[in-house]
Amino acid sequence: MSDNTIHLTASQITNAEELLASKDNEISSLRQQLIDGESSFNALAEKHNKLTAALSEIDVELAQLKLSLDTESRHRLACQRSIALQANYGASK
Repeated sequence: MSDNTIHLTASQITNAEELLASKDNEISSLRQQLIDGESSFNALAEKHNKLTAALSEIDVELAQLKLSLDTESRHRLACQRSIALQANYGASK
């Protein structure tokens, strides 16, 4: 077996250590950015869920109001027909 030794200067080792420290800092920064992004996402997802629930409640209320309006319109129409029939009946006497 051949003995392949690698000779490094102190400067090369220092540069490698500085590069490693720089990459460690970069990884830490990226990790924090990821954590911050996840936190923002979770906050927005929670807000979305609240807005979706509120919209659902409004949809239910709107459906109830439409039903009430429809019922009121039918009742008013029936009253108008009844009045018209009574007026026609009274006029024919």
